[in-house]
Amino acid sequence: MTERVHIICHREAGAGNGKKVLLEVQKELTNFNIDYLTYYTNYATHAYVLTQGIVMRGHKPYSHKLLVIGGDGTLHEVINALHQNQLDIPVTYVAAGTGNDFNRVWQKDKSIRQIVETMLYAREAVRIPIFTYEEAVTDSKGVILNSMGFGFDAEANYAASKVPFGNLLNKLKMGHLNYLLGVFSCLNKIKNFEANLTIDGKEIEIKQCNLLSIMNNPFMGGGIKLDNLVQADKAELSVIAFHNVNLKGVFDLLPRVLMTQTQHESEYSSRYTGQSMQIKLNKAVRGQVDGEDLSLIQADLTLSVSDFPFYL
Repeated sequence: MTERVHIICHREAGAGNGKKVLLEVQKELTNFNIDYLTYYTNYATHAYVLTQGIVMRGHKPYSHKLLVIGGDGTLHEVINALHQNQLDIPVTYVAAGTGNDFNRVWQKDKSIRQIVETMLYAREAVRIPIFTYEEAVTDSKGVILNSMGFGFDAEANYAASKVPFGNLLNKLKMGHLNYLLGVFSCLNKIKNFEANLTIDGKEIEIKQCNLLSIMNNPFMGGGIKLDNLVQADKAELSVIAFHNVNLKGVFDLLPRVLMTQTQHESEYSSRYTGQSMQIKLNKAVRGQVDGEDLSLIQADLTLSVSDFPFYL
């Protein structure tokens, strides 16, 4: 029996959409006569801090539920906090962000009422595949729900966050255009780096790499399928690389990614899968994890497959 729901809410997600979604969630909980406490994020990484505080102080595993309202980055922080503290507490997510890539795969067409009902009445949570990583250069570790990328996708993600009229697009429910604009704004800044991969013991060298993304979800940036072959429910590490991209390569890849979904057939694309993976980059390039900027990093990564429980 659910006695209380702890809500972590990023009110400004999706240009203020978080506030609207929160009111709907609170209304549904009131209709079900469920007590709730709401915690608001006020700065980057605050969701991580709030999660630690909730589970260490006031969370009862069998009668309390944890619900997250925000974008992919907010959800990432919550799962990261739980996983790093080895807490297997099921999470309920209500999307309110710009990209909402997790929602596109796992909660497509589900209403807020349906999500709340599942949280309250499901007998068991659903365990879904996630990736974990350890990064040697910065001595950091964490989880990947959707993707971790280096090079062009991270540059486009960063540029999307700086689009001058991005908030207006979000308010008009066209936030996915931010990423598309970010992609086009970075086409004249494509950089090269070298990536050395070890996948299930096999060594692979990618020279003149322009984009390297570890994908747990086909989507990147609110509906753009970066890796059209990923199966989110399959416990398998997937890496897609774009390499040797010149002007001809741009004109080859863009329609494949944005329209035909045949990027895996391009001579400028390579794709690898496995259960364990090490990745080393030869120089510092911009990175991102679940849409959150990693800035410049000469990554030295060890990745593996794990899982985490959600009410879906």
